[in-house]
Amino acid sequence: MRRGIVIAGVVVVGLGLAGDAAVRERVALADFGPAAMARAEAWFVAGPTYNQDACFSVGGGYSGTDWAGVLGGCHRPSYRADCSGFVSMAWGLSVSYATPRGGGGRDLGDVTRVVERGALVMGDALVRDGEHVRLFERWVDRERGRYLAYDFGSTPVKHRVYVWGGPGELDYTPVRYLGVA
Repeated sequence: MRRGIVIAGVVVVGLGLAGDAAVRERVALADFGPAAMARAEAWFVAGPTYNQDACFSVGGGYSGTDWAGVLGGCHRPSYRADCSGFVSMAWGLSVSYATPRGGGGRDLGDVTRVVERGALVMGDALVRDGEHVRLFERWVDRERGRYLAYDFGSTPVKHRVYVWGGPGELDYTPVRYLGVA
């Protein structure tokens, strides 16, 4: 009897970790975006310092990364204090995924799909492979040329309006987390 309980526990843990890669649970788009924004706002208010070698959680502060352990060096409830850790946290993923980059490897590209720019909705992300990822909140004009987003490319986390393709802006690809129905 005891052995059966242990095996069941292992299966549950395995399903939880597979939730990121296999996307076992679909979250309604109407629920996902507001939840991602609430988590992003909590980091915005907490004001963590950008550091790719540190993990951060609102309730627990900083801790060191464990590059020999779990993917990304940090796992829930702490996330790497950089752009991809920030998006991983906002999306509620189990670990900090890296910014997508060419050549494979475990990164946000493993848990996202490309969407059309006009289809961007709250909670989606904007990715520049190998460089940066930003969390999309909403368009601020009818022409869909200006948008509000959370950005953690430097300290502190920023929440402001950006101009699509504006001076100094990267060429972003819009993506959506695969767990969104």
